[in-house]
Amino acid sequence: MKRRWYALLAETDSYAPGVHFLNWDQELRPELDRLGISYELAQGFGTELEAQNHIEQHGDKLRFNAGTERHRKARAQRGRCWYCGRILNMQTTRQDDSAEIEHQTPRSRGLPICTQDRNKVTSCRACNNSAGNGKGDRTLAEYRAHLLKNMPGKAHLFFYGEWLDLVRLAQAGRFGMKGLQRVTYTFVLHHERTLGFPQELLLVDLAGSA
Repeated sequence: MKRRWYALLAETDSYAPGVHFLNWDQELRPELDRLGISYELAQGFGTELEAQNHIEQHGDKLRFNAGTERHRKARAQRGRCWYCGRILNMQTTRQDDSAEIEHQTPRSRGLPICTQDRNKVTSCRACNNSAGNGKGDRTLAEYRAHLLKNMPGKAHLFFYGEWLDLVRLAQAGRFGMKGLQRVTYTFVLHHERTLGFPQELLLVDLAGSA
């Protein structure tokens, strides 16, 4: 599938404004058509640098859409990155805290789950980016294993979104907030496990369950 670099100035359901490496017919055009976005707001370029320069030159034309899944999922995540828990910036592009839709099983794997809603979360660019310790083209399991390589003695790493799932189960009555405390101290905070987000975020929920 042939892809090129696009400077997207308007937010679609799957792509925030910014630079994206996409196939026009299969990935980008259907998104533009669905929301009635002009093709002029999605210019194609031969290199990533050219596309980024176009974004910087037309920064005053960036259009964000609070109704897209990037925003919807960010709201469900309390406005924080699914992985590291940092506060997301919904109005910037290509900054470490910029909010991006992240596919936990990468689209490049070509599996049916790749496009399903449950496979998508909103993450910060630092966690989504392939540079440094970002997830890049790894699956969720591969990313966890990658990070654990630098954490001697730890067998499991919990991400912020996984903690929120436990909180929601407790709030729904699956094991109650008191049960959440027991699960946390016997499982989540076990000495062989560690957190991928600040412990303070966990303690706030525990304090609320007391």
